[in-house]
Amino acid sequence: MRITLALLSLVQLSYAQVYVEKQTRHRFAQLNFGVDVQTNFGGTTAFLNAQGEKQTLDFEPFYRPRLIFGGTHFWGHADFYVAFPVFHTVMKAQNQTIDYNNGVETVFKYYPWRIGHHKIRPFVGIGLTVYAYEQDNDLLSYGDGPDLNYTTVPVLAGFTFNHKQRLIELGFSWNYSNQRDYYISKDQKAKLKTPPFHVNLSYRFQVETTLSAEKNWESGRTKLVTEKLAEMKRLNSFYIGAGFSSAFWTTKSSYNKENHPYMEKFPVSVMPDLAVGYYLHQPDLNMAMCYRGYREQAGAYGTDQKATRRSLGVEVTKNIGDYHGFVPFIGPILSWEYLRFEERIKGKNHLLVSDHKMGYGVTFGWDIRPNRLQAWILRTNLRWFPKLDLEVENGTSVAFGNIEFNFIQLIVYPGRMM
Repeated sequence: MRITLALLSLVQLSYAQVYVEKQTRHRFAQLNFGVDVQTNFGGTTAFLNAQGEKQTLDFEPFYRPRLIFGGTHFWGHADFYVAFPVFHTVMKAQNQTIDYNNGVETVFKYYPWRIGHHKIRPFVGIGLTVYAYEQDNDLLSYGDGPDLNYTTVPVLAGFTFNHKQRLIELGFSWNYSNQRDYYISKDQKAKLKTPPFHVNLSYRFQVETTLSAEKNWESGRTKLVTEKLAEMKRLNSFYIGAGFSSAFWTTKSSYNKENHPYMEKFPVSVMPDLAVGYYLHQPDLNMAMCYRGYREQAGAYGTDQKATRRSLGVEVTKNIGDYHGFVPFIGPILSWEYLRFEERIKGKNHLLVSDHKMGYGVTFGWDIRPNRLQAWILRTNLRWFPKLDLEVENGTSVAFGNIEFNFIQLIVYPGRMM
């Protein structure tokens, strides 16, 4: 019966902005999820025509539906979310096939006037956006262009309208850093100007997850129970975690710089992020084992490469404050790594290298934790591995030193649900 009541109390549709009545730790943040459609304007590229001469080509508009998961924070003054593209259109013109896509995007928005029921509120913000571009030229033998992936920070603005538990939004973004060098053949580069302007229309639902615990907090019952359980060492708890991380490739490998300058970095890798850990109440500290893994590939002009990583890490993170349930943490991570690199050139095997080694890095992030009695919380974490290389040949290597970003990870304490 207690488990049933706990599950029923996890989620409530927020029919009004609960932080309008008062601003407490249990009204600090609300989950939201939904969809949007994004399109773009402008941009040009170049290609080699049948005579081997450079020729320019303007982009057509692309349309992308996306799934959105995130939450409003700071009592309606901030909105953080991650947008995942479902699919996108491909442009075909003048013997060119152009695949341009905004990948996973993390958005941070600020509302000078907090989101309110039946009100239109302006916002400004920034995004952390992964752009992916590939251009194939049918006029060339082995005309598959490189997979260009890069991350920028576009400027955002727009308006949000709130009706009951719904958020309707019209947004605009400006990618001011939209020019890149792109290899249109193995030995010729051209200036690529990806679309600088984007417009999106979104529809989201808000969900309240922590308000049910407010009454016990204000009455003092939460504090009393916390102190009693702390004396009994009952707040030390095992936990399990699950989510998805994005691994960003920070540098171009020295192997490709030396042998294949037309090859770009591997695209952003999305991978499961699983954890089993133990929470210590008195030092307010987490100890965990975490597993992540991916297999990524890239290719250009007859060269195809695959990179595989399997990582089992041990990390210790210390919580360093509590701002109305917003709890940042930081700590080291030590990992056991399996790294593998494969290369084929014009359909023939060229390289296969693998190795086991230790990796090290730093983990930091934050929890949304209204109190220390929660049976589950939401966690955001970022891991950085400054140097993790796989030696390939002649002193060159492939760089696996990723930055990993997990925006939403569900942490469950099974012992607290019984």
